[in-house]
Amino acid sequence: MVGEVLPGPEQFPKPAGTDYPEMMVAGWSLTGRAEEIAKLWEATAPNTPGCVVAGSAGVGKTRLATEIASRWRSEGRPCRFFVATRSAQSVPLGAFAEVSENFGTDPLRRVQAMVEALTTMTAVGPGLLVIDDANLLDEQSALVVHQIVRSAKASVLLTLRHGELAPDALSGLWKDQLLLRLDLQPLSQLETTDLLTQALGGRVESSTAARMWRFTRGNVLHLRYLVEGELASGLLTCRHGVWVWDGRPSVSPPLAELVAASIARQPQMVLGVLDVLSVVDPIEIDVLTAVCDPQAVETAIAAGLITIDRGSSAASVRLVHPLLGEVRRAASLPARLRALRGSVVQELQIRNDDCGPVEKVRRAVLMCESDLTADPAVLIEAAHAALRLSDPVTAERLARHAVAAGGGFRADLVHVSGLIETQQFQEAVEVATALERRPLPPRVHVPLALARMVAEATLAGRRESGQFSAIEHDATAAGLTCLYDASVAFTAAFHTDPVAALESGRKALGTTAPMDKGFEVLAAVAVTGGTAMLGAYTEMTRAAEHAYELCRTSDKTATLHFLNGCFHLMGLCTAGYLAQADELVARLTREPLDFPLAYSYWSLLESMVATARGDLAAAVRKGQEALAVRLPSESTWIPTAALLQQIIAVSMQGDATSASSLLSEYRPPGPAAEALRPRNHHLLARAWVAAATGVTSRAIALAVDAADMARRQQFLAHEVVCRQTAVQFGDRHQTSRLTELRALVEGPRVTVAADHAEALERGDSQGLKEAARRYDEFGDRIAAADAAAQASQLFRAQAFRGAALTTAAAARRSASVTSAATPALRALHGPAPLTARQREIIALVAVGMSNQQIARELVMSVRTVEGHLLRACQRAGVNSRNELAQLLERPR
Repeated sequence: MVGEVLPGPEQFPKPAGTDYPEMMVAGWSLTGRAEEIAKLWEATAPNTPGCVVAGSAGVGKTRLATEIASRWRSEGRPCRFFVATRSAQSVPLGAFAEVSENFGTDPLRRVQAMVEALTTMTAVGPGLLVIDDANLLDEQSALVVHQIVRSAKASVLLTLRHGELAPDALSGLWKDQLLLRLDLQPLSQLETTDLLTQALGGRVESSTAARMWRFTRGNVLHLRYLVEGELASGLLTCRHGVWVWDGRPSVSPPLAELVAASIARQPQMVLGVLDVLSVVDPIEIDVLTAVCDPQAVETAIAAGLITIDRGSSAASVRLVHPLLGEVRRAASLPARLRALRGSVVQELQIRNDDCGPVEKVRRAVLMCESDLTADPAVLIEAAHAALRLSDPVTAERLARHAVAAGGGFRADLVHVSGLIETQQFQEAVEVATALERRPLPPRVHVPLALARMVAEATLAGRRESGQFSAIEHDATAAGLTCLYDASVAFTAAFHTDPVAALESGRKALGTTAPMDKGFEVLAAVAVTGGTAMLGAYTEMTRAAEHAYELCRTSDKTATLHFLNGCFHLMGLCTAGYLAQADELVARLTREPLDFPLAYSYWSLLESMVATARGDLAAAVRKGQEALAVRLPSESTWIPTAALLQQIIAVSMQGDATSASSLLSEYRPPGPAAEALRPRNHHLLARAWVAAATGVTSRAIALAVDAADMARRQQFLAHEVVCRQTAVQFGDRHQTSRLTELRALVEGPRVTVAADHAEALERGDSQGLKEAARRYDEFGDRIAAADAAAQASQLFRAQAFRGAALTTAAAARRSASVTSAATPALRALHGPAPLTARQREIIALVAVGMSNQQIARELVMSVRTVEGHLLRACQRAGVNSRNELAQLLERPR
């Protein structure tokens, strides 16, 4: 019975063939609607007139009405729920057919009798009358509702669809202010993300959530069907604990039916307008009116199907709901779509002979997918434009089409660039090698050979001695020494040789000879990387900004732009310029890059700065997103860097189990990972895992090994970080080297770390307290908490109880903000002043190790282990290993 059934989410059909959990289908909550629910609950309270909820189809009107009705019933109040339909509209009082009786033929008596029938619910008082899609009520039913509201015999909740005419008796209710009207808006992008997270039961990758919102525009019903269809097709999957959407919408049958129903009554000419926009969206209005009937365009605008954007020099038209384009394209024959694209291309060529890079790329992409013969010159020019726009995926695709269309050597050259930019290094080397076999002039052969050698060095994962010597003579003879120097510099930076990178990079940039911008970018990025590793941050900033500027005008930008950003951010984080690091990440992530490598890159940057700041939850979340995005198999540097970043963040949280599991997933880095997270970063990650486990002696040894490796590589900036980490773990032997580094490396970190090490070595509790303040001042909250915790331990040992409590409270505040559980912070837990070795042994007891296993782990005798445990028991006043283990906070 319509008056008894409450339609909820479970009534939406599940697409056939799906095998994902049922909870994902029924788990759609009212996220983002708390304010609306509160208003409706107040407006429909007993003895109140009620409310009208208006909105577009699928925005969530029925869901809200259902929720209010359910709440009424849960409190024992009478409530009736009706759904108006188009088929019942032709029958007087058809919406209320289930309660209709023989009320006679007099319309007024029928209306009065229906009012009595609907409002006489129970003896407990006035009830709630809910009517969904009330705009479909017939005139007599509308009059019934009008009379109920005027007589105040029940509260009324109506839902209306935007763009549909309602009977006069209903529209008068809110026009005369008899009922409150609530216009329901689609969900915002943030609300959509929250809803997806709840419905899927896990975090959603940022670009996935943004694209879901872009396609559905916050329409909850469209979103629901889109998610269910993408789950069923296998395009929406959970990887590394994050939901990621690959590709374009597959448009499931339920979604297609829903969207098609919204335009079913539109004339064919209007559907033709939508078909054109399904292949090119947005499109200039003059182009659209040239390929479609102008009157049909006007009708589509009036119907709210398309809208005009006047923000650019030429007014353009776009679909109001992108899913309209997906559905129309899926329903069209391929030949028709190719013909439509061809028509648009011809009009664009007439109007845009001297167009910008965006228009060139759009025209070429349409040409490749149209019924026209591809023009290789147009495709080659568009491929270069796509590279300048930092869209290497489209550039490589256009270049491949240009080669197939007979574009010759020029097409092959831009194809090599596209392959390198999309990090398909093996194919780039193969194509370049084939081109080098042709008889080429030196000024063409040398740049090609150097590009191939850089790709080979990246692919091989190592820098061979004299690798570029074979081409050095030819480069000098052709007057292209600067290109040779740029290539050598970039390869050196890529393989963590900052001195060589800086020497060759400065030489290349200092030349007065004309220089290809692509190679100039190589040199500038090399200088950014070299100075970041050496800790020369003043020169790094100039080099990085120079590289960004070159990337804006060079064809070879995407990968180099990413590397430059990562080098720059790494330098700021290792130096301790964390405010500038925040600003840089905000700037870089605002750039309009729309391909998987960019999504992963942004997440990596955010993870790096979050770890440096001690925002560990964000660091883990963004690290997972960086890992979840599917990248080319040869693109290993972002996943490797993200994994190590995540291992460190999870270890800082004290989660030894998860950190060890992540560490087991680590594999030796591929070639492109070496520059940003080389082997010493792996050692540092292992050190943090050991610290999370409680084996601080091993953690210190690994951190010092990482520092020594960085010193051999002259990666001085990272050496500072590694030695600071060892000091945070309690190492009292880093003062001398950190003092030396203070004279070699710029930035606040090295100065504070050197003073921290000296205070720890001397047992200077005030010095440790001051170090904590200065760490916090530049933003390293984890180090600040550790230094404060160490100060508290010393104050406690020196019997300065007040100072010990104050510094311990400061350390715990930092721990609560960062969710950190480092060795120093865990040492604050427990009633007894235990030694570092005793805590280490007790930590291993707490994870279930026997005395024999502990002895092997710490390289000592079993008797020594037993002695430490005995003395710890005496200090703590306990009698067993288990009681002793309970004194320490276990790794989570």
